[in-house]
Amino acid sequence: VLYGTGLGGLKDVTATIGGVNADVAYAGAQGTYTGLDQFNLIIPRTLAGRGRVEVVLTVAGKVSNSVFIRVL
Repeated sequence: VLYGTGLGGLKDVTATIGGVNADVAYAGAQGTYTGLDQFNLIIPRTLAGRGRVEVVLTVAGKVSNSVFIRVL
């Protein structure tokens, strides 16, 4: 689960994790805090044990800032 702001209408959302396409299970309003968006991503099994990887969201053609996660 990722949270972000300023990503627009949340249409045409794609994600990559470690350069691998990841399924976006949910992209929408967080529900409690106005202006906060929530993104539920499914981490591909092929990334198991890969360690530190980059996560990038693309929303309506606009690329987000990168964040890093550690995949065990």
